[in-house]
Amino acid sequence: MPKPDLLYICLNDGSDTRINKEVTTLATQFDVHYVGIGRGTDRSFAAGHCRTFTLVRGHHKQPLTFLRFWLRVAGRLLGRRYASVHVINEQLVLLFYPLLYPVRRRVVLDVFDSIFLRVRRQLGWLQRLAYGLPRVLIVTDANRHGLLPARYRPKAVVVENYPYKFSQPVPKPGRAGELTIFYNGSMSLSRGTALLQGLLETHPGVRVKMAGWVYDEPTRQLSGHPGVEFLGVITQQESMRVAAGCDYILSLYEPINENNINASPNKIYDAIQAGTPVVINREVKIARWVEENRLGYVMDSFYAPAAGLAPELLRRKSEFAFPEPLRNAYTWEAVAPKLLAAHTP
Repeated sequence: MPKPDLLYICLNDGSDTRINKEVTTLATQFDVHYVGIGRGTDRSFAAGHCRTFTLVRGHHKQPLTFLRFWLRVAGRLLGRRYASVHVINEQLVLLFYPLLYPVRRRVVLDVFDSIFLRVRRQLGWLQRLAYGLPRVLIVTDANRHGLLPARYRPKAVVVENYPYKFSQPVPKPGRAGELTIFYNGSMSLSRGTALLQGLLETHPGVRVKMAGWVYDEPTRQLSGHPGVEFLGVITQQESMRVAAGCDYILSLYEPINENNINASPNKIYDAIQAGTPVVINREVKIARWVEENRLGYVMDSFYAPAAGLAPELLRRKSEFAFPEPLRNAYTWEAVAPKLLAAHTP
């Protein structure tokens, strides 16, 4: 029996960790037709799980690229009937609103990073458009569920950003005075680049492994530092192996908007699976949970100086605990059925 068709719309090229997990899961019950934006490299990990995989070449901030993306999605929506339509983030629901409205009972809106938590202006009318259209809303944790307007919470489901279970032992660095930090995902000044630069300058034993997407010039310069190993974009399993071989995972968020303060970092759950503590700043709400469960080192502030931090991290790196029941609970395998249920009317 053929699988029903599902249209997956996003601005990513299929390399994002959560997108790859979602597409892999959805492909077990749907023929996934993916439309995104990117260059189309061997790092488009989701491509192998899709019935069709379409990338509009270019950058989403280029008007011509965005126009071609809109036309490509429009052609898909007008040319085929889909059992379900999966849309990443509110801006795409707004962008395709006239095309999605007729099929609204089949639309699932998946909010990774809310635009309404990034801006300070009151945009209630846009929220009503974005959240009122889809049949189901997906958010990444209970805190973000509580931040939704009350009228939309009943149709929202939490699908946490947990990693696949990881059980491959990887030795930690063993030399005295050596501290290896994993910096991955979206990397920029607002995610901790300046702190790592400071650590490399103030402590000769610090080493950094970087993997993911570089978003600004200071981070690009950091990737070329002699104390840094830059791995590019890698799969989640590759990332877990790197994380398991490091002393800490950096998980900093500059407290410049509500989206960062209410972040649900997948790095924390990677830390649980890898057995490697995180370094997180106290302004992020989930830092309290990290501290209570002894999952990592909580900095007093994102803006705390690097001086003196390395010796403290070295001193405390054996204090953190990752019991097996915790590792079993926080896995993608445990929450993936909720994603599939969101697409079942």
